[in-house]
Amino acid sequence: MQILILVGILSGFIGIYILAMALNAKVAVPESCKEAYNEAQTCGTCSTTTGGCHGSFKEALEFMKEVKL
Repeated sequence: MQILILVGILSGFIGIYILAMALNAKVAVPESCKEAYNEAQTCGTCSTTTGGCHGSFKEALEFMKEVKL
């Protein structure tokens, strides 16, 4: 009985996750954020990738602070 409860709870969490992903995919990226969104999509790991991304984690944080202002 306990295993069924555990499986039910786990299935619920997985279902909520899949539903959230599906709903998130339907939301369009605002025009004001498209450039940053596209840059983030092409950047694998900012600390190791050059060209389009920022060299170090500290530089990436500084860039994010500037963008928020």
